[in-house]
Amino acid sequence: MFLEERLEERRVSGLLRTLSRRNGGIDFASNDYFGFAREWHEGGEAGSTGSRLLTGNSIFCEELEERIAKFHRAESCLIYTSGYLANQGLLSAIGTSRATFLYDLEVHASMVDGMRLSDAKCVPFRHNDLSSLEARLKKASPPVFILVESLYSISGDLAPLAEIGELAHKWDARLIVDEAHAGGVGYAAGLNVFARMHTFGQALGTQGACVLGSRLLRDYLINFSRPFIYTTALSPAALCQIARSYDRLEAEGEGHRQKLHALIAAFCEKTGRGPTGGPIQPIYTKHSTELSERLWERGIDVRAIRPPTVAKKKECLRVVLHSFNQPDELDQLLEALS
Repeated sequence: MFLEERLEERRVSGLLRTLSRRNGGIDFASNDYFGFAREWHEGGEAGSTGSRLLTGNSIFCEELEERIAKFHRAESCLIYTSGYLANQGLLSAIGTSRATFLYDLEVHASMVDGMRLSDAKCVPFRHNDLSSLEARLKKASPPVFILVESLYSISGDLAPLAEIGELAHKWDARLIVDEAHAGGVGYAAGLNVFARMHTFGQALGTQGACVLGSRLLRDYLINFSRPFIYTTALSPAALCQIARSYDRLEAEGEGHRQKLHALIAAFCEKTGRGPTGGPIQPIYTKHSTELSERLWERGIDVRAIRPPTVAKKKECLRVVLHSFNQPDELDQLLEALS
């Protein structure tokens, strides 16, 4: 695969990038120009002082990546400072002139921008349409990457991941899944997936994101993903927040998922919708702004999603359900909408 080829070229030239764990010593390396990070460290909180490839790496960060990979049943993990940069960094790095991206028309803007920064050929297929995807797979030249979200951030649709995975296997393509809105656990674990992107800013309630995949992919991104290479690393405080969120996810996640699924089922039953596994429930209307303002006047926060974020026919109120929402709050929402 071309990932190995490009890494081998780096090795041969003596330019292969690896993460360093140097600690201590007289500091003539970090970007902590005024010593603020050092002062904060003495007070119990430290800044990262630089990118991961310079002074921003740590044993704690690498151990956290190993823990996250194990939790999500992946071989390896690489942390980014945001989901936007994770998608952008992944796609711009693997999207060489030899590659082809086949992407669902409703993938997130971060994936779209990642493709724009790449040299790959980019071909869309109709949203969640397996026949449209296979028609493009038949014509695509390898290496081919299929780009989808497991849970789409506006429509709330779930991707038919098992069927897409079968098509990927049939046509020797590699599947990339954005799991940003997949509820803190994800839907693609256990599938043969080339890469998954998880964020820590949604269900985990903090900041940052990661790319999950093989150890080869991790090494490749360390060498070729510019948003990783040239970005100041997350601070130790931010990493501690991520670790605490995974502590809670392991201890409390099942209870929260049960409450959330019960609320989703109640919403769908009361609105006459078909069953769905996701917490995002759009209400399509030409009057999304007016309805959002009317709801806010009654103490209910639902945001309007309008063009150009979505197409004109896709303008909507984006209702997002949470495990902490109470049944009476749901009734208030539905009464206000009626």
